[in-house]
Amino acid sequence: MAPAYVVHYSEVALKGKNRPEFVRALRRNIARSLSGLAPTVELREGRFMVTADGTAEEVADRLRKTFGVAWFSEVAPVGLDFGEIREAVLDAARRSRGKAFKVEPRRSDKAYALTSRELAVRLGAAVQEETGMKVDLTRPDVVLRVDVTRSNALVYSNKTPGPGGLPVGTAGRVMHLFSGGIDSPVAAWLLMKRGCTPVYLHFYLAPTPGTALESKVTKQVKVLSSYGGKSTLVLVPFAEYQLATAGGPGDLEPSLFRRFMRMTAEALAPAFGAVAVSTGDSLSQAASQTLWNIASFDNGSSLPILRPLLAYDKDEIIGMARRISTYDLSLEEYKDCCAIITRHPRTRVKSGLVDEYVSRLGLRDLVLKVLDGATLVSYNPVGDVLRSSPLADSIPRAQAAKADL
Repeated sequence: MAPAYVVHYSEVALKGKNRPEFVRALRRNIARSLSGLAPTVELREGRFMVTADGTAEEVADRLRKTFGVAWFSEVAPVGLDFGEIREAVLDAARRSRGKAFKVEPRRSDKAYALTSRELAVRLGAAVQEETGMKVDLTRPDVVLRVDVTRSNALVYSNKTPGPGGLPVGTAGRVMHLFSGGIDSPVAAWLLMKRGCTPVYLHFYLAPTPGTALESKVTKQVKVLSSYGGKSTLVLVPFAEYQLATAGGPGDLEPSLFRRFMRMTAEALAPAFGAVAVSTGDSLSQAASQTLWNIASFDNGSSLPILRPLLAYDKDEIIGMARRISTYDLSLEEYKDCCAIITRHPRTRVKSGLVDEYVSRLGLRDLVLKVLDGATLVSYNPVGDVLRSSPLADSIPRAQAAKADL
């Protein structure tokens, strides 16, 4: 018989009349995260009961990456007879290595014959007599938990934290500017935690997309897919932009290129059903990310601009990158577009000046041109399947989207 797990959500429970939609999404995402392990996922009295064929470590690793999960635990489901509950609690106590314990019962079925206090007293006495462990209600080594529901009782001890947040897919799609550095993968992870589905947009420097496909960029997307499921990456060539702006002022390069990236993301958004653009900007971390330059980036945007890292400092961002396993990949050698942008940019670029050069250099028409040479990449973590094809062939709707630019 496959091991059973109880999975709890927290923020999803606050959604009022919209809760069923979020619960259904979380159920789908839990099943998706456990794909290949013959999972069953059932909602019972405000909690998910899950079975899966994998090892406890494998199941835990996947549930820890499922946004919307508050905590989970392997459980022993037993009948409502006190004797069955007692034996399951004793079994959990025998397998523990602690010297002090407490029993923590909860009754979602208030009609059960014993109160929570009576359960705690009677089960605690049985554990103490059987194992010799001491009762400690403040700092126990082991917490023996019993959830009494209308249909059965769930006995477990360890609670493993999940990532929290909201189920991916419940907050819409976002065109996410993705450099492959330290910040943009972390920003994507935070967006997924709030229920967004990122569509990654990367500008590559090499003559063909092949280098980008084999680079850290694709590796990072694969890591992020372990949290968000299937991923989409759009690779856009940088060469045409580089040629078109060769005569522009050097100290304006970062702001001008960033504006161009935003314009490209906006042009693609309708084809992917995206309703916002997002970046890995952290306020004043770089010259291009001052308030003035952020304002220049946003000026004239037709979509909201999301910046989940805005108030984080670099050490905090690095800490998150390490936790989600993108940090080491970010350090891999890869020559991206930022490597050839001027090192002495203006920190207070006026939006009007950027607007002037957008018009003078014909960047709106250039967006259409670079998208004609873009590559669409899809990745499915189930089966580790990566596919790429010309964007225009894969998404005919992109043509209509570009017409709205």
